[in-house]
This record gives sequence, C-alpha cells and structure tokens, in this order.
Amino acid sequence: MKTVTDVAIVLVCGALLFTLLFGVADRRSAVSSADPDPIVIDPGHGGADGGATAADGTEEKTLNLAVALPLRDLLTVMGYPVVMTRTDDTMLHTEGSTLRERKVSDMRNRLALVNTAALTVSIHQNKFPQTQYWGTQVFYSANTEESRVLAESVRSCVVDWLQPDNKRELKRGTEDVYLLHRATRPMILVECGFLSNASDLSKLQEAAYRQQLAFAVAVGTMKYIG
Repeated sequence: MKTVTDVAIVLVCGALLFTLLFGVADRRSAVSSADPDPIVIDPGHGGADGGATAADGTEEKTLNLAVALPLRDLLTVMGYPVVMTRTDDTMLHTEGSTLRERKVSDMRNRLALVNTAALTVSIHQNKFPQTQYWGTQVFYSANTEESRVLAESVRSCVVDWLQPDNKRELKRGTEDVYLLHRATRPMILVECGFLSNASDLSKLQEAAYRQQLAFAVAVGTMKYIG
C-alpha cells in the first residue's frame, strides 16, 4: 500500500517532469535519435568490491545501486537511451585472479562504456574519519568543459530541491579517480552522502529519500541536455 508520502512524491515528480518536457524536448530528440549514444549510469563498486562501509555494516555498493536504479527509470521514462554498467551485485571484470586484478579489469570495462556515452553519471557514497561532514558533492572530469556544466546543473538541483543548506562546491576530478581522469566524454561522479555521518546514512537507507535524490540528479541531467 502506498503511503501519503509515496503518493506525494509521485505527484510532485509527475508535475515537475511534465513542466520540464517542453524545455528538454529539442536536445532530447538529438540524444535519442537513430542509433544514439546512450546516457551511462554507473553504480560504483559491486560484487567482491563493496566500496566504503558504514559503522552499521551498510556497504556503499548497495546504496549506489539503490540510487542508480530509480535514476535509470526516471531517465528512461523521459525517453532517454540509458545503459547501466551494472544492474545487480556484480563486478564488471573479465579477467584477473586476485581482487586487485579484477578491480583493474572492472575499471577498464567501465571506462569502455563511459567513452561511448553521450554522458555518464557515476553514483558513489562518501566516507570520512570525522563524522560531522555531510551532504552530496559532485565531481567532474577535467577533460571536457561540458563535464563541469553537467556537474553544476546536477549540484544546483540537489541543493535547490533536497539539501538547501549544502554548501559543498564542485570538485575537479584528479588522476586518483580512474574514470573521471580518463573519460573522454562528459562525466560526473555524484557522492550522494557520507556513510560516516549518521544523518546522511539514515536518509540514504530510506527508499523515499533515494527516490528524491535520484529525481534531483535526473532533472539536473535533463536540464543540462536541454
């Protein structure tokens, strides 16, 4: 049974998406024309690579996928061609016997998808030794100016609609972030929240909040395209 909150989210999302239709139509038709380059959604980690782990045992890989799947659904409903790097709890490695070797193979295979995309949104979670840090932060590839523009569009939607007190600035991806450093197409990495912050973690464990976050990222992406 749907709760009042669930129904409200559906109604608000529907109204906002309808409002955006006319604003994104021209660029969307170009993105989804015959044999288009897709939007790639990349839920970070997976399988034996769990990513960061919260104090209560929540693994980053699980939350990444739980945000990425509704993000995919929202963009698909709006008519965009979407490809996921993974849709379940798996790695993308095609070779390697050790975990390190499999991670290298996994990253290379993700990069191959990233560099055939119209744009890529990679979903991750943050963690820090100090517990006071909170909020979504967006990183962008330094290889294209469009990556920064996409990042700003997503950041502004997250702040305006979900985290009005979030003062985190955009961050330029460095060589330490494999995909951002090597992406040749527009790409951002969204650190949805801090697993080390109790409030962030509690919100991210709620399906309604993840849906709201996915919606903000989706609309930021569409506004960039439009």
